[in-house]
Amino acid sequence: MHFKKRLLAAYRAFGDPGLVVDPTQMKRLVDARVGLHLSKQKMHETLRGAVEEGLAKMAPQLDNDLPGRLAALGEEWKSATPRWDRVREVAHEALERAGVRGGRMLEIGGRLNPRHRDFPDFDYHALDLEKAPGAEGVKVMAGDITNCPQIPDGSFDFIFSFDVFEHIDRPWLAGQEICRLLRPGGVTVHSTLFAWRYHPCPIDYFRFTAPGLKSLFDLDCLYSDFDYSERRRDVRGQGRYALKPDLLGGWRENVRVHYAGVKR
Repeated sequence: MHFKKRLLAAYRAFGDPGLVVDPTQMKRLVDARVGLHLSKQKMHETLRGAVEEGLAKMAPQLDNDLPGRLAALGEEWKSATPRWDRVREVAHEALERAGVRGGRMLEIGGRLNPRHRDFPDFDYHALDLEKAPGAEGVKVMAGDITNCPQIPDGSFDFIFSFDVFEHIDRPWLAGQEICRLLRPGGVTVHSTLFAWRYHPCPIDYFRFTAPGLKSLFDLDCLYSDFDYSERRRDVRGQGRYALKPDLLGGWRENVRVHYAGVKR
């Protein structure tokens, strides 16, 4: 639009009383917008002041209570049932439910700390990456649970592991082999980690949810759940992978998972 036409359009607009805002009305509109803005600003300042005042009152209490509360949380796990007793209870209850009271037992990774004395009614065997000729009363086979064709199908009535699955590089293959090695009616029980510090021995690969561990086995589930008994335990580790403590200590989220299944 040319300048002359624009000027003419403006002249006509201002000449029409219906298109011109009354100065008094305009002042009221401006005053209302300014008042609304000031009101919101005052409300925000009041709210911010209340929050800051509340935090200031809470700070000494938080500072005084936090160390004691953390220390108490870090000690609660000591009053819980010991870890091995919890795992053993899951195993015995699963065996009882399935009606398995004896037979051949295989423990995966039982070379250094075998659990044969806790299952005296079973003919105990262990499978580990290395043999253990010095292990008293323990039969240890060297092998990899992800692939052990040297062991025939259906060789065991009970297969068990404790703190092992997090160290297996292909746990889905281990689950398949365990199912193959179980006899019909046989039971398998495993306890591993959902949350724990890094602890390679020799390598630390995985963490599992309860459904995740269960999914490895094509079996009828007898038990699958989390175990929070040691959740706030202050675990710091040792040697190269030890954790440097901070305000909360070391590692404060320690959760286990247990699984038991039966082969139908």
